[in-house]
Amino acid sequence: MIAAARNAVEQLLSVSQFAAREGVTRARVLQLLAAGRVPGARRIGHHWAIPVGTAIVRRAAGRPKKRRSSPATAFLRRLASKYVWWLSPGEALARPHLVVSQVMELGDYDDAVRLESALGRETLAAALRQAEPGRFSAPSWTYWHYRLGLARPGRVPPLPTRAIR
Repeated sequence: MIAAARNAVEQLLSVSQFAAREGVTRARVLQLLAAGRVPGARRIGHHWAIPVGTAIVRRAAGRPKKRRSSPATAFLRRLASKYVWWLSPGEALARPHLVVSQVMELGDYDDAVRLESALGRETLAAALRQAEPGRFSAPSWTYWHYRLGLARPGRVPPLPTRAIR
């Protein structure tokens, strides 16, 4: 039993030992461990135990390729900077229904038509269904319910309201 425990300890390396073997700094090994690029490594308290046979998972040389956003996301980003001015475009894109509802409420006709063709009617309908109280005016609320076929004439649902407690 004790011999088995000694063999297990002898088959593991510390961060410093692994760094010396791989020819990198200790700080770089810690970065690689945090990124999960040293398979089989285990954290034990504040220390790392790295199996002897483990090697660093290498990536392809050069810079990683920049991810291109879809045309719909790029279009939504432009609209976010125009209609959700109090948030950065990145923050606004984290809340796409906010951007869509702002364009539906404040946008000009061309932006609204482009939004509908880029994202589809279902996305606009979902923005209406999930609208926060105060997001739409009564005329806009009615217009979009008729335009998207969500209500018959005279049967538009009431605007969302806030409950004050």
